[in-house]
Amino acid sequence: MSEIKSLFGKKIKDYRKKRHLTQAQLAELVNVDDKHISCIESGKNFPSADLIERFSTALNVEPKDLFEFYHLQNPANLKNEIITMLDKLPPEELSLAYKYIRTFLL
Repeated sequence: MSEIKSLFGKKIKDYRKKRHLTQAQLAELVNVDDKHISCIESGKNFPSADLIERFSTALNVEPKDLFEFYHLQNPANLKNEIITMLDKLPPEELSLAYKYIRTFLL
């Protein structure tokens, strides 16, 4: 759970900064103390479902977007996860995956 709390906190911080909000401003928008925002962003606390919904509204994102952590992961872990996914693909879909990956390398 601590990794999820940490990744979730980083995601909230990223969205907050993209919206040019301070922790105090976000805290006011979601009706919590700014110290609580700090604890969430540092991975010490995890918000309730109700607070997740308020974050979603305040940051103008879908709740599911707050749980997409792939861009925050270690590049080596991402590479291993991609390899694992490729290993699970049927042969006919592997060529399509190859085409997609190749477009990023050209």
